[in-house]
Amino acid sequence: MPTASPCRQGKRPESGRINRRFQTVRFVTYGDRHTFRWQIEIIGLDNAYEPPTTDPAALPQPPITDSDVRQLIHGADIETLAFYDVSDCQIYGRKHRRKLTGRLADAAKAAGCQRVVYQTVLWWCLVYMPVFPLGVYFVIPCVECDDPDGDAEQYRGIRAQWDFGQITLHYIVMLSLLLGAGVATWWLFR
Repeated sequence: MPTASPCRQGKRPESGRINRRFQTVRFVTYGDRHTFRWQIEIIGLDNAYEPPTTDPAALPQPPITDSDVRQLIHGADIETLAFYDVSDCQIYGRKHRRKLTGRLADAAKAAGCQRVVYQTVLWWCLVYMPVFPLGVYFVIPCVECDDPDGDAEQYRGIRAQWDFGQITLHYIVMLSLLLGAGVATWWLFR
């Protein structure tokens, strides 16, 4: 019968020398003869069980910064995007959605905007189906539209870098919907 691992017996497993980059600990399971190897990478820590510390400057920065949000709220160097029920351009997607809090939320409310900012793709569409991407924007939705009829959705937007992952996802969703509609039509009329 295989023996239990040293950890299950309440002992610390033997792992070799501390100054090696990788330490291998062997575990034997109960009831069968499989052995598993577990490698621990040591990053120059005195205690391998302490989490490594990271430099705050090395952390990834959010794609929508506070300066972008302030620019959208104050309306400086922005594009006003308005979309009607059936128009040749639409926006799709809400990537990097950020709910505004504190002073930014109060400023957005005072400017007549909702308290949310996100990244979206502006598409040239053919009956709601995205055909060709026209740009990627950071947008903040407006509460009321400046249109005299008031039946359009209006956004304040600033151009962002192209996000080909988001565009590819939109193409995949559109093609899946078209394929599903085609299969359903074929199934009904066969």
